[in-house]
Amino acid sequence: MIKSKLLVSALILVGLTASAFGGGHKSGENLTTFQKSFLAHYTSETDKLISLAEAFSDEGLKWQPADGIRSVRQAMLHVASGNYYIGGLIGGKVPEGLNPRQFEKTVTTKAEVIETLKKSIAFVKESVSAHDEESLNEQIKLFGNEVPRMQAVLLLGGHNFEHLGQLIAYARSTGVVPPWSK
Repeated sequence: MIKSKLLVSALILVGLTASAFGGGHKSGENLTTFQKSFLAHYTSETDKLISLAEAFSDEGLKWQPADGIRSVRQAMLHVASGNYYIGGLIGGKVPEGLNPRQFEKTVTTKAEVIETLKKSIAFVKESVSAHDEESLNEQIKLFGNEVPRMQAVLLLGGHNFEHLGQLIAYARSTGVVPPWSK
């Protein structure tokens, strides 16, 4: 009798612990088809972005096509800033004390740029994964318009892909060969 009560108590405790720690983050098998598709494509493209960042030299990060146009470093940090901004709009909580608007002023070395990009990409993945079908269809405010949260997710991906293309052009202009095309 005592053993069965202990067993039941232990099972309840395990169940409560799993609920407390597992409820806020969906596992891969619980993602919607949209999330799985988006995250697979997003991962493929952002892996390219990271490998391209790694291919530039420290000096190469300073290159810009003309005065008044973002440098390689600034374009990469613009992507990271957008990841946090739009990721926050879709429901992610930006880490306390982190100010993505200051990245271009505060993130200066190649290692910091890469780490900032990686963390912003992880933030996006976590933000996108945190939703169910219903919440992906909820209306949110995006640049003054009411749109489904799913539309903001697509915008986030498009923003990353747009700047990956820009950075490929920057790389080719400076003799950096994108690692995946060697």
